[in-house]
Amino acid sequence: MVHQPHPERTASVPRRRRGHPSPAPADALRFGGRYEDLRDDRLAHTLVREDAAVEREELSPHERISCHVHRRWAHECISSPAHVIAVTGHRWCRSCEAEASVAVDEVSGAVSVVCTRCRTIPDTAATRQILRTCRASLAVALDGRRACAAQQVRAA
Repeated sequence: MVHQPHPERTASVPRRRRGHPSPAPADALRFGGRYEDLRDDRLAHTLVREDAAVEREELSPHERISCHVHRRWAHECISSPAHVIAVTGHRWCRSCEAEASVAVDEVSGAVSVVCTRCRTIPDTAATRQILRTCRASLAVALDGRRACAAQQVRAA
């Protein structure tokens, strides 16, 4: 599969008033039902767009900034055991064959990956991808929170 940049980072899609692109109508119809109950429109729309992009093979599942399993931003659930993939090296230390833990500091924006056994940072493409994805996920989520807060201030 050819690496494609994440649509959230390169999209020239018309923006909605809330500052995030809506999914295409066909994508919303196919994938949107699963996310109707989410309170965060930005997250729901990102999930739908990423589900569709993965299905069309335009986006690697490992480059998603949202998680369709947990229905959350990737940085919020990356520490789940479901995200350990020894075969690809995601959250895995190959040198000692142990799980790596991920810590995300939403205040500072810091993301770290450390082996639970040898306490080193796995120096792999998968670890670098986790760091990129979590940082991008955190940035989009925080941007959405800021936009929501600004909208509430204007409404008050």
